[in-house]
Amino acid sequence: MDEKLAAALQAVWSLLPAMVTLLIAPGTMRAQQGADPYPFAVGNYWIYRGYVTETATYDQGHWLPPDAKQRTWRSEITQVVYRKKGSEVRGALSSRISAAVFDDIVGPESLKFPVILVNVGSQRFYEIPDPVLPSGASGIPGVLLRVQNPDDGLSDLFRNTLILDLPLSPGKHWGPPFFSWKVTRLEKNPLIGLRGAEGNLNNEGFVLEASDNTGTKRVTFVSGIGITHVWEESLFPRDDPNHWELDARLVEVHLK
Repeated sequence: MDEKLAAALQAVWSLLPAMVTLLIAPGTMRAQQGADPYPFAVGNYWIYRGYVTETATYDQGHWLPPDAKQRTWRSEITQVVYRKKGSEVRGALSSRISAAVFDDIVGPESLKFPVILVNVGSQRFYEIPDPVLPSGASGIPGVLLRVQNPDDGLSDLFRNTLILDLPLSPGKHWGPPFFSWKVTRLEKNPLIGLRGAEGNLNNEGFVLEASDNTGTKRVTFVSGIGITHVWEESLFPRDDPNHWELDARLVEVHLK
C-alpha cells in the first residue's frame, strides 16, 4: 500500500472515537452547555418586559388609583469575585430583576438597591441584600471582601437568604417557615421566543414560589439561563392604595 495512503487512513482511524462521541452522545454536549446553572460573568445581562401596578399616589387632595404600566428594564452583573483556587465559593454584584421598575414609584425600598448573589458548590445560590450602613453608605465592598475570605463561613449572610437549592424537582422546598421557597411545578419550553438563547438546549424550567409578611413572589428558573419569569404582589388588597404588583418575562439574554 502507498505510504501516503496508509498514513491518511491511520489519521482517519485515530479521529473516529471523537467523531462517534459527537454523533451519538448529544447528551454530553447538553450537559456541557448547562454546566453553569446561573451564569456568573461580568457583562452578562437579562432584559425583562412586563407590567407594573404602581401604588396609589396622593395629588392635590385626591388619591389617584393604582395604575398598571408597561416597563422594560435590564438586570446586569457588574462584578464577580472568587475565593482562592480550589474553593467553590463565588459572588456576583447584580442589579435586582425588579430594581429598575420601582426606581421612580412608591414601592418597597429594598427593591431599589443592588444585591450580591453568592454561589456555593454550584448547587446553592444566596441573594444577599445591599446592607446600608448607618452612615448611609453601601456595605457592598465589605461583603464582597468577606466572600473572598477563606476563613469566613458567611453564616450570618446565609441566614434566610437561600433562593436556589439545586437540583430542583416539584415538591422540593427549603428555608424558614416565614419565608420558605417551594418548587410548585415543572414548566415546558420556557425559552420560546427568547432572544439570545437560540443555542440553549434546555427545554425545562421550574416554577418556585415564596411568601412573607410583605407579599408573594413567584419565579421560573431555567438552568443555564437564570430567571425567565417573575411575578410579585404585595399582601395589601388590590383596592388598597399601598398595593403593588409586577408581572414580567425575560425577552432577551446576553451571556458570555
